[in-house]
Amino acid sequence: MRVVKKIKICIFLTILSGVASSAFALNDVSISGEMDVVATLHNLPTRDQGTLAFSIPSLLLDVEGPLKEGNEFFVQLESSENRDATSKRYNTQLRKGYLSLTSFLSPQSEVRLGLIPDFWVEIEKEGWDYSFWGMNSYLPMIRYKYSSWSDLGVMYQTEFGDDWGLWAISASNGEGLDSDELGARKEFQILAGITKAAPIYFVISYVQGAYDLYDNSFNAKTRLLTHLSYEADRGTLALEYYQTKDPANAMTTLGIAGGVDVTALAGTSVSGQGASLFGKLKVSQKWALFARGDSLNPVKSDSKKNLQAVMAGTSYELTSDVMMALSYDSTQYGEQFSVSPRDVSRFVFATRAVF
Repeated sequence: MRVVKKIKICIFLTILSGVASSAFALNDVSISGEMDVVATLHNLPTRDQGTLAFSIPSLLLDVEGPLKEGNEFFVQLESSENRDATSKRYNTQLRKGYLSLTSFLSPQSEVRLGLIPDFWVEIEKEGWDYSFWGMNSYLPMIRYKYSSWSDLGVMYQTEFGDDWGLWAISASNGEGLDSDELGARKEFQILAGITKAAPIYFVISYVQGAYDLYDNSFNAKTRLLTHLSYEADRGTLALEYYQTKDPANAMTTLGIAGGVDVTALAGTSVSGQGASLFGKLKVSQKWALFARGDSLNPVKSDSKKNLQAVMAGTSYELTSDVMMALSYDSTQYGEQFSVSPRDVSRFVFATRAVF
């Protein structure tokens, strides 16, 4: 099996090199990436107190190249995010892989086809620059598994006139990059970003989909996402609020909402809501302070199934391509969040290198 995986990767790179060399000069291809290295000192739960662990939560390789008439392709490979439970070796998978088509469109417009990134996540990630020490540092939609990094589908985006911002619409399988979704039901997302009032920015997105595995009476999947931020040279302050709806069965199977226990609600649709407040202050050109607080109520009808998470720390840009961060994060669970909820806290020292 290991040999087969290596052969597949070699074949992929060989084909990619062949396509690049036949269609355009190889030096036109842009190769970049990111490597994150983390040291974690656990505090809670008590059984893990004092444990020091080293990890590489993410290793990304991006390949971007031009096609004819201004079109492009983009591929992102991801390693180290998931480890094989048997071999303990790092797996490699395709996180994104799509065609960017612009040749037949008006300026500032684009169509993406393939394993396309979630546009909401892509925009939010630009503002939240501290997602390089694993799941707890990811954006709320990713951390709590309400969204996936990417999905198979198609997206169209363009700009509003008069510098108002942009809007996008997409259709996808709706099951994320880890699933081969063959069902008839798809997921649709529409998004609008308003920049006219800069440095105040507003983004809103609505997602409508359905799960194929459950009865029509409770299989709906919806997301209403809003973002309001103030961005200045010295810092950023952003507020995100979202509403969700999923079948309780899907929440249990997919681990949505931090593993909340909704087994008693099986066969019904569950509505939830959450908010996240993030702030960043630049103390100097290289040194910054940051803090973030998440409040998640995955079951609106039950206030005892809530989650509160806090993260605060400092970052320093060692060079233009290396950033270090020291952070403390804590997650507290409601008394009925799960069968045996245990609060979690830890200190993290993380280093991100981009190349």
